[in-house]
Amino acid sequence: MGSKLLSTRTLEDILNRTLGALEDGRSQMHDVAQAARDECRRTEVLFQAVQAEMAAAISDVETLTARFARIKLDLFESNKNFQEYSEQEKKRIYEEASQVREALTAAQERERLLRVRRDNLQQTLARMQEIAAKAERLVSNVGVALGFLSTSIFDVNKQIENFQAREQAGQELIKGQEIERRRMANALHDGLVQDLANVMVQLEVCERLYAAGHMTEAVENFRKVKGATQATIGQLRGIIYDLNPMTLDDLGLVLTIRNGLNNFAKQTGVHGEFVLLGTEFRLDNQVEMGIFCIIQESLHNCRKHASPKHVKVTLEFSNRYISAEIRDDGVGFDMSEVQAKLRSGKHYGLLSMQSRANVLGGSVQTHSAPGKGTRILVRIPLTENEGVTKD
Repeated sequence: MGSKLLSTRTLEDILNRTLGALEDGRSQMHDVAQAARDECRRTEVLFQAVQAEMAAAISDVETLTARFARIKLDLFESNKNFQEYSEQEKKRIYEEASQVREALTAAQERERLLRVRRDNLQQTLARMQEIAAKAERLVSNVGVALGFLSTSIFDVNKQIENFQAREQAGQELIKGQEIERRRMANALHDGLVQDLANVMVQLEVCERLYAAGHMTEAVENFRKVKGATQATIGQLRGIIYDLNPMTLDDLGLVLTIRNGLNNFAKQTGVHGEFVLLGTEFRLDNQVEMGIFCIIQESLHNCRKHASPKHVKVTLEFSNRYISAEIRDDGVGFDMSEVQAKLRSGKHYGLLSMQSRANVLGGSVQTHSAPGKGTRILVRIPLTENEGVTKD
């Protein structure tokens, strides 16, 4: 009993001394970060001033260059028709040309020096920003450590559990990103790369036809290449939209999903239906992007494997959660086979959806059977601030 008490007191002492050292270190790092930020602000002011001076210098150089060009014409005319100019006029033109040349040279040198100074300030600003960012990250990390160590010894296990949960969430995020990279690599290799390779072959055919004088055939092949290139551009735009739909920030989740479902219907000929339950309100960007990407992945899998005639997407807003259901009347699949693929890490689509939902604290449920279509249900819990309707 005494030994156990002694161990606890010793641990408390170690924790207290560690807390003191960390607190001192955090204070010093905070000072470094503050000094770096102050220097960043000072450098930014100088940088803006030099930018303004350089703009004025560039304007001076342009003005003097134009003026010097006019003076050179006057000088040429006075030399060509010297009998029409008095000695005083010729002297004036020559002196003015000399003065403008000197002023132009000085202005050009000033512009060069200002450019050098601007570049140096830009490099200094980047370095100071990096130092400040690193110092702030260290302050934050030390603050996390202090938060852990400041708690009671009897709460340490709870803190460790929370840390492990965050670590697991981070691993899920990394796993999801890796799945996305693999899926994107496959999409690019199977689609765009093959199409571009075909375009290269067609261009070589056009080149040979043109060299052989078969203009009609060459023009016809050029038209085919143009059509293939336009189709490839369309695929690339679709991939970019899937990665980061610009309408999500501007129009919100509902309209973005409607647009995505409409595009899916146009591209596949499948009848798409969208149902909204509840009243839409804006969510955290990660939640909106997560829901959108899961729905997009579901539609992608549906297009690739299901061969449906009808797809229905239902989105529900609640004060406690947001959920989405994606249901199709396609060919369906054997759940046991899919579960085996999931365990082996080979079903990138479903793994990606699960990883995104796990990171957000939610879940993805998949229900299917051969010949009976597929139903995917996504549910993401909301924080107290999110679960409030916004005007």
